[in-house]
Amino acid sequence: MPAVRSKNGKLYIDFYYNGKRFKVYLKLKDNQQNRKFANLKLKELEKELMEASLGLKNEPDLHKIFPNEKKFQKQVEPENKKEETKIPTFNEYFNKFLERKVHLAKSTIRTWTSFYNVYFKNYLGHKLVSEIKEEDLLPVIHILKQRLKPSVINKKLTVIRSIFKELHEDGIIDKNPFSKIKKLKNETREINPFTEEELKTLLEGFKKYFPHYYNFVAFLAFTGCRPNEAVALKWKYIDWDNRKILIREGFVLGEFTSLKTASSKRDIDMTNNLYIILKDQFNKTYPINQEFVFINNLGRRICWENFRQKYHKVIKRTGLNPRPIYQLRHTFASLALKAGEDPTWVSKTLGHSSLKMTLEVYNRYIPSLNKDGKQINSVFSKIINSKEDKNE
Repeated sequence: MPAVRSKNGKLYIDFYYNGKRFKVYLKLKDNQQNRKFANLKLKELEKELMEASLGLKNEPDLHKIFPNEKKFQKQVEPENKKEETKIPTFNEYFNKFLERKVHLAKSTIRTWTSFYNVYFKNYLGHKLVSEIKEEDLLPVIHILKQRLKPSVINKKLTVIRSIFKELHEDGIIDKNPFSKIKKLKNETREINPFTEEELKTLLEGFKKYFPHYYNFVAFLAFTGCRPNEAVALKWKYIDWDNRKILIREGFVLGEFTSLKTASSKRDIDMTNNLYIILKDQFNKTYPINQEFVFINNLGRRICWENFRQKYHKVIKRTGLNPRPIYQLRHTFASLALKAGEDPTWVSKTLGHSSLKMTLEVYNRYIPSLNKDGKQINSVFSKIINSKEDKNE
């Protein structure tokens, strides 16, 4: 029986055909994720061998399964080779598809490419686009569901869906294998903001262990800025005269990018506390770096990965419940709404596309003057009593 094996930390597939033993080295590290892909390829091989043994085909098409193995290339007939040149492999078409997307930011191209390389290239990249069926995509989606949230999967699969839609519209494939694969149902968005006391503890922890980053953490909590927006913030976007903080760009995957939505481009009110924080930051760092508001100990723009390590050290040392840095954004929103701030102002400060989005996420933090139902109960009582009076 064919089997997935490992040698020197690398995976290979071991099988016999016509009394001869074959070892196909996949050049993949032996880890859980790569074993899943190897097992998918193993199933393809078993299917080919079974069909050949049952007489459903003259011989298994090992070249289709292992296109990079020279020992199997002789099995492909010259006529078939000519046909293959007319229809691209998924890998070939994916690369050409990205080359045409000249309007996309480099960070977006890198994100799409990374996603494709991790989840699709090894399993489907060698196949002709006309050969890929719905049943080929389902195992990949199953793997995605084990590793990513539904909302992330839906977003990541957008580019793959677009490719197959284009292939179908251009007549390169007869049927779109994605046509019956629906988007996954998004999970309810759960947030875990810091309470007032927890935020105080966090800030005191930074003041004690990493004081250089105190203003940066306070800024995230007091503005609700997305981390990539705060890292990219420059002094030219600080309007001291009008007390405004202009959010105009982000920093993603090593480069500055424009903001994704029109609502993300916004002006944040500089409250008194923010004014004090920014003035202190200006006095401390502007003489060192006149471009970026927040810098590291070396005087350069903050490296997010390096900062994350410090953040989690403070969380651990202060005994706070672990949570992502992004929860500081939720902390701003929850505390602002609990304090009675106008939800519309909070929504605009966060850069949400609509007030509806803000209310859906933070509804439970909006205070109500009558939480116990006494007011509506009194209305119902009047209705009931009024009816009883008429009956009398």
